[in-house]
Amino acid sequence: MEFVYCCVDSENYCEDSCDYAVMIANNMNLPVKFLNVVEHSQKVKDVDLTGNIGLGAKDDVLENLASKEHEESKCSIKLGKEILEKLNVRAKESCKKDVEIKQVHGEIVETIFNHQNDMAILVIGLKSNLNHVIGENVKDIVRAIYKPVLLVNSKFERPTKLMIAYNGSNESRKLIESTSQRQIFKGVKREIVNLNKYEANSYDVLSEAKILFENEGIEVTTKHLSGEDEDTLLAYFNETNSDILGMGAFGHSRFKELFFGSFTAKILTNMNKPILLFR
Repeated sequence: MEFVYCCVDSENYCEDSCDYAVMIANNMNLPVKFLNVVEHSQKVKDVDLTGNIGLGAKDDVLENLASKEHEESKCSIKLGKEILEKLNVRAKESCKKDVEIKQVHGEIVETIFNHQNDMAILVIGLKSNLNHVIGENVKDIVRAIYKPVLLVNSKFERPTKLMIAYNGSNESRKLIESTSQRQIFKGVKREIVNLNKYEANSYDVLSEAKILFENEGIEVTTKHLSGEDEDTLLAYFNETNSDILGMGAFGHSRFKELFFGSFTAKILTNMNKPILLFR
């Protein structure tokens, strides 16, 4: 059975992620599963290891570390369960299908990767991007799985317009196919844009994307944007009052990203509306 997965913790737009997950689940006629991953970190906060450790003190320090780690784990487990129960109640008020909650102990990227076989789409919350920092966990999750991922970074608003950035890559084509064949968003206007210096090339790419939607009986508009940088895309997104940005993600290897940067990462750090990604 497929689920709309929603991965939640104590910080990252939990209730808004819940509302988007339920809306999508109702659109796709699927149940929702809320997932809380408890990572048992070996790095414990507030333990001072400065200075020299004298003879006989080593065991005391290690015991102190273990005790603090145990207490932090207990707090994380308790808080995670409270969040899951709260969202369980919230989701059941409007979800048409079943709602499940699950707490897992382990590493978050590996856990999500292991659950992707019964995952139709993953919804996760981003921390505030005011400081323009996106956690490596988020990037690694998007890189690791081959399912659509909706990143929630703002208060829930029922979307009326979806803008899809399409460049003809395998990633962006998969996103087009996913959003055309399965109704992740219903009753929304769809616009496909292509960033390209050459309008003639852009026309060919946009025509291909438009046909994919038309084959599913979905009307879309298209737009050529002159340029290749993320600022052009973000400016047009804001000008047109779009609600969701869809795009392929991390098309280059980490090695290439090191030297040339990542278009995806730059978008993630500057967007203030939800982003639908497909790797």
